Amino acid sequence: MTDHHIGLIVPSSNLTMETELPRMLTARESIAPEDRFVFHSSRMRMKHVTPDELRDMNAQTERAALELADARPDVVATACLVAIMAQGPGHHCVAEADITSALRAEGAHAPVVSSAGALLSGVEALGARRVAIITPYMKELTAKVVHYLEEAGIEVVDALSLEVPDNLAVAR
Repeated sequence: MTDHHIGLIVPSSNLTMETELPRMLTARESIAPEDRFVFHSSRMRMKHVTPDELRDMNAQTERAALELADARPDVVATACLVAIMAQGPGHHCVAEADITSALRAEGAHAPVVSSAGALLSGVEALGARRVAIITPYMKELTAKVVHYLEEAGIEVVDALSLEVPDNLAVAR
């Protein structure tokens, strides 16, 4: 049996990644019982999904990565798509590189993936060129997501904002 250690960097009020990802990988264990998944999370404080709080949350990335480095994860995922996209086009590359650098400084060699980078890779893998999106975010932040996608070469044909400012409500 092999244990696979998954490091997660999540907003402090996250209710999604720490429940859905373990459920998905536990289901995989029933198909491939030789693999077992162990989760390690580090949280970054955020209560309201606003540009200022997203920026403040992102300032905690190095601390979160250093905490995960201690567990020697096999992979690290940072899972706040809008926090990365709100910083401007291509920021997922910067965020992934910063986390990688923090991990390496502590002797951890896990590859790093961001939800923003994974979304772009997934759209590319599907061969999609045009998308419509629904976000829980305020209109200002949805516009940043649209801009991010369009700068990556993805046409956004429609975007709907549910305008939920409280991150706990977003997570639910």
